[in-house]
Amino acid sequence: MDDGRDRLSPEPVERAAAFLGALAADDPGAVAGWLAANRPDASWGRWLQAQGLAPYAYHRLRATGSLAVLPDDLKAFLRADYYQGIALNTLQRQEAEQVLAALERAGVETVLLKGTPLAYTVYDDPLCRFKGDLDIWIRFEQLAEATAAIQGAGYRVARNVDRPPELTLLVGGEQQMVSDLPGTGLIELQWPAFRGEWVRHTTRIDHGLVWARRMPVRIEGRAAYMMAPEDLLIHLCLHQAINHQFATPWLRNLLDVHLVIQRLTPDWEQVCARARSWRVSTVMWTVLSLAEELFGTAVPGGVMMALSPTSGRRWAIRRLRLERRLIEMSSVGYRHRRFLIQLLLVDRLRDAARLSWHGIFPGAAWLRARYGINTPGAVWRARLTHPLRLFLSARA
Repeated sequence: MDDGRDRLSPEPVERAAAFLGALAADDPGAVAGWLAANRPDASWGRWLQAQGLAPYAYHRLRATGSLAVLPDDLKAFLRADYYQGIALNTLQRQEAEQVLAALERAGVETVLLKGTPLAYTVYDDPLCRFKGDLDIWIRFEQLAEATAAIQGAGYRVARNVDRPPELTLLVGGEQQMVSDLPGTGLIELQWPAFRGEWVRHTTRIDHGLVWARRMPVRIEGRAAYMMAPEDLLIHLCLHQAINHQFATPWLRNLLDVHLVIQRLTPDWEQVCARARSWRVSTVMWTVLSLAEELFGTAVPGGVMMALSPTSGRRWAIRRLRLERRLIEMSSVGYRHRRFLIQLLLVDRLRDAARLSWHGIFPGAAWLRARYGINTPGAVWRARLTHPLRLFLSARA
């Protein structure tokens, strides 16, 4: 794997995919069947930990009565990781309750995104889903109230030099908040939920309807909201393919996709209709194909046909070997591949052209916000240097 990570030993994609499919299957005998034909060693534990799947794997192996057949070193590794996670999860749960309570007192409406609502809905136990941060979708007009409420709970705004506040206010994004208090993590206020330059220039997502369709969920006994299953599935697919370009969190995000389909049973007709209307069919086909291959996710054949891009595009996407990249935890999404992935996943060629043009030659307002400049001369200098910056970042 990249960056000095341990490799699976041995490493065939098919072997890892068989294990993942057995682990996530409804049939409790699937894991036992895989273990009867394979003898994983401690390297599998390190791989699961790096993928953020070790707590889930330990829980599933214990629930299916399969822990006893594991080698002692692998069993001890997974058990230690699981119980270390209990302490972290306890702190995360307390933090979520405190932040949500502060926002509720301030009258801020929220929709929880990704890990936190998933942990309480599609996973057997919240301990199974490690959460790196607390992602909260808010209405932009309530940003000031939300910021003040979380600051009152002991947090401060974290500045991102690559994404100044002026740029975030112009195109939407996220505001990160951190605290020096023990046991606290990263809080991300986001607006809208689907965001970024790719989304802005190539899709037509109706954020108002997504917000209106939100559904209630209870987090630590507190009433909250999450996306409807169909919107949640599309959001997760976009998050993996576009926001992270199939890099970290690798398989953990794909397991989220699998479990949403398995446990929340989204309306496939609505998924297809929204994907086509929003121009994200290629993204959906790509991620769902990976879920089928690596987790054995049950996606109706008619759905895959409805979402499928042209045969030439399918060939090009498969040439990326995304399944291997996810298993090996390669940083496929950055450097030069980042732009290739983003262009291949656009539904319409004219949108790909628009994305390329705006990426290389952004408008004056974007340049002023991104580089903190005001004079016409500075804007023109930025127009000339911005393409060079892109080229250098792709080679870094």
